[in-house]
Amino acid sequence: MANNVLIVDDSQLMREKVVETLKRVALFNNYYEADDGINAIKVLSKEEIGMVISDVTMPRMDGFKLLDFVQKEKRLEDVMVIILSGNRGVYDRIKGLESGAIDYITKPFHPQELIIRVRILLKMKQLQKDLKEKIAELERVSVIDNLTGLYNQRYLYDNLMREYNRCERFNLKLSLIMLDIDNFKEVNDFFGHQCGDTVLKEIGRLLQVTLRGYDFAVRYGGDEFIIVLSQNTAIGAHIVGERIRKIIEDSPILKELNGGNYITASVGVATYPDDTTDGYESLINKVDNALYLAKREGRNRVVYNARA
Repeated sequence: MANNVLIVDDSQLMREKVVETLKRVALFNNYYEADDGINAIKVLSKEEIGMVISDVTMPRMDGFKLLDFVQKEKRLEDVMVIILSGNRGVYDRIKGLESGAIDYITKPFHPQELIIRVRILLKMKQLQKDLKEKIAELERVSVIDNLTGLYNQRYLYDNLMREYNRCERFNLKLSLIMLDIDNFKEVNDFFGHQCGDTVLKEIGRLLQVTLRGYDFAVRYGGDEFIIVLSQNTAIGAHIVGERIRKIIEDSPILKELNGGNYITASVGVATYPDDTTDGYESLINKVDNALYLAKREGRNRVVYNARA
């Protein structure tokens, strides 16, 4: 969120004093003002505000009602609110803090006290932002395959189960593709594991640029990949599988990595509810059976589960 502050007070003189105090140490990029809660909401609806410093007693809408509005708005959940009020009673302080204010400062305020409190809160805000980013990164890493950048098995099981249940509930189709690189062991044996890793990375990249935005690919293990095709029939999945098989076979990068020889893939396809209605794990077993048959029949082909 932008580093902007909104000063809310029915006294123009008080607003000017707060703005002057904060500008002196350049704590914010932009300074907005409102003379009551209603006009403050108008500013909040138009501008990206990171902090609100608000009086309590104001016409039309007071500071507590404004605070209640901020607390209820999802898009304002990261906005910090400081109550700056002439009400010195302990119950006013308690009410303000219980209502969601991050701090409560009484008037008349000392400029240095306001600056210090705001600085502390801005540091807290930055720490919270950094923590959220680190948590998000940890969550992302936990479901991403380090080598290919595709999703991993953990992501597959969590999301495939939800997608299967959704398709079951709304009577939708769900297809899986499982592919395995043909003779991948020979690539590792002849050209080394580093070359083999580069092959896996390139196939991961090809899958990412080939699939629709709402489908996803997973490195299932070793040189096996699973692709989840939402709301896709067996025929449609077979077409996608054949397209992927052909892209891999025709890739000049993969051919060069394999010493001028084509790299090919065997592909299996299975669909819910055509092949199974016994759960997502059963669907994985069905597509695995189809892949096994594709390899048994000579590799570099697409086989639908109905034949497995």
